[in-house]
Amino acid sequence: MAPFDFNLFGGNANGQWDWWDIDAGDEDRFAVRPEHDGDPRLIFATHPNGEPRERQPLRCDGGPRGLLDFDATRAAAVSQARARWQAEQEDFARLVADHPPAEPLTTFLRRHRADTRGYPRGQAVVDHHAQPLVRALNHGSAWDRYPNLGLWVLGPDSDPISHFTRDPQTDLDEAAAWALASFALLTLDGQWIDAECPSACVDVVPGEDPRAAYARWAAAYLDDLDDDCVIVRLSCHG
Repeated sequence: MAPFDFNLFGGNANGQWDWWDIDAGDEDRFAVRPEHDGDPRLIFATHPNGEPRERQPLRCDGGPRGLLDFDATRAAAVSQARARWQAEQEDFARLVADHPPAEPLTTFLRRHRADTRGYPRGQAVVDHHAQPLVRALNHGSAWDRYPNLGLWVLGPDSDPISHFTRDPQTDLDEAAAWALASFALLTLDGQWIDAECPSACVDVVPGEDPRAAYARWAAAYLDDLDDDCVIVRLSCHG
């Protein structure tokens, strides 16, 4: 980590962090293979005063690759994503029951494309946003009554109706892809690989989102490490 410290004498053009802790966060800890439960080589986060944080059963912040259960880690991430989607859908069903039905932005854009002069895109957006169901998503009260929907700040490309009626499989696939990866990965040979700016070692398939390519690469890299290689999740501030 040291070569990427912003605080190196004279400044550091390669800096990525100014402080860090061992801490994966409650939802991003690695699963531990049950037969290695209690192994002293497992790594756990501590509070700033050195006191151990509350531990979760068969979860840790790091340890030798052979002690970690990546399949269970992926399964847990998918399960969490499915639970979030289900909670969102329950709130959306309540929102729909409280308001007249609404059309997605795509419906208004089709009308715009059929008559670009008579029905400008700006008017299509205004008409989409004017629907009571969409307006409700853009109001602060949505937080209180529909907490799992969040608060939308509507823009010219916002389409909450399409979002809340989407197929959840994309979300589940993304959760599985990111179950092992985080925003950056420090390789064994000292390379800092960032999700926002993947290096040449990340093979981006034509048409693929570079972040998705990074997640795929990082997961494969971690999967292929030797069993005695220590993997640790860090919380970095930069």
